[in-house]
Amino acid sequence: MSADLDDLFTALGRQADAIPLAGAEPARERGRRRRTRNRVVLAAAAVLLILTGAGLVVNRDRHAEPILPATTPARIRGLAPAGEPFRITDGRTWSGARISGNRVIGFSGDAEGRQVTAARDVTTGKTLWTLSDLAGPDRGWYRGMAATEDSVILLLELDGSTVDEPQDRILEFHDPQTGARRWELPHTTDDRLVLHEKVLARLIGVTGTIEGYDLITGERLWSEPGSGDPPRMITGMRAAGDPDEAGGLFDPSSEKVYPVTDDRLILASAGGRIETRNIHTGKILAVNRGRPGIEDLSAYEGRAYVTEPNGVGSPAGTLYRPPPPWSVTRSFGCGTDRLCVFEQNGASARLTLLAEPDGTVLRTTAAVPLIGFNATRLGHVFTSGGGDKGTALYDENGEVRYSDNGIGGFVDDGNVLTLTRDAGDGRFTARGVSNIDFQKVTLGTVPEISGRCDWNAELLTCPAGKQLWIWRFTR
Repeated sequence: MSADLDDLFTALGRQADAIPLAGAEPARERGRRRRTRNRVVLAAAAVLLILTGAGLVVNRDRHAEPILPATTPARIRGLAPAGEPFRITDGRTWSGARISGNRVIGFSGDAEGRQVTAARDVTTGKTLWTLSDLAGPDRGWYRGMAATEDSVILLLELDGSTVDEPQDRILEFHDPQTGARRWELPHTTDDRLVLHEKVLARLIGVTGTIEGYDLITGERLWSEPGSGDPPRMITGMRAAGDPDEAGGLFDPSSEKVYPVTDDRLILASAGGRIETRNIHTGKILAVNRGRPGIEDLSAYEGRAYVTEPNGVGSPAGTLYRPPPPWSVTRSFGCGTDRLCVFEQNGASARLTLLAEPDGTVLRTTAAVPLIGFNATRLGHVFTSGGGDKGTALYDENGEVRYSDNGIGGFVDDGNVLTLTRDAGDGRFTARGVSNIDFQKVTLGTVPEISGRCDWNAELLTCPAGKQLWIWRFTR
């Protein structure tokens, strides 16, 4: 028994012994209360031991965190293991995890071409299916996995390309309930892809042809050949709350792809032509004439944004030029009529918040260097630089209300999850940060992870060597 529990039982005994005697019946009543109290303590101790053995190390500090007020959505306050960990054998390790509906999908892959993908039903705890070594010898290797509610997507990188050539690849689309392969899409690293919750759009790099495919059946829904000024960039229109992370389908081993939910697809040509199309039909909805030399393209809540050699703007014109020696690394819509601009100056970074439509600077704040993730909920912006670059949660005025040196993202409108390596032993501390009052809660400690974690409003799953852990958020 731990010293903490010894001290707790001793303290309870002293409290009982300090009660003055007052006859047999009161003594019997005190005895009944003491037995009830000890049973509660023993039950709590059993829960503590079970949770510790299940991979979640509960905070055993005697000075508990203050009880924070209720919020809407409800504040996340802890983690509870969802059954036994999902184990892998044959000397392999899990390298990724994704959530697809009520299923957790584990992925294991290595440079020798070995691969395992398996699914577990979180409700029943049963393994639904397992796929092993699909590529076969000398065909290639699986680079990683992505998932939506209705599809599990594996990226196969083929052997045979030289360093100077586009890499040949295949996207495989599997049924998340059975693991059966539904269809596949050969492509190259010169192609550009946009994942919608129902459609996959592709811009073929060599020809400028754009296509739309049904995500489940693989049926080609539409195709438009490249014109004299063919599109060179493609992006989905993000709706409010849609997260954004660069490179999700290009390198799913380290990045996560977030399907867009808006039905508009935005394309930009080398000459500055910007088209808006319906992603289901390919029908042109709008055409704008921008400026040549577009370096990056993004879209949010009905507006398209472009990064230019010396600033950022919209098709109508330049909105902002950073003062030298600062330069734009990325821009993204971050609220109604708001544009966020990440700037870099050597090792320094900052976030500039602009107002639409005139580009008025609302605030400039020191920031962590942005590599991958950003999202906006309730007008608040959360960014995660990846690795040990750090996270930051900004309010609607661009002021930093929380930051740490970890990774993370929104759980729902009211909560942020962050994972930081505090202990120095490889384990991560999980924290919940309210997007309502910006107060933090320590949720627990998770084992050293061996790949990208995933989470939604209910679950957190992390690969940790030979075990894939699954927890439920408690509120």
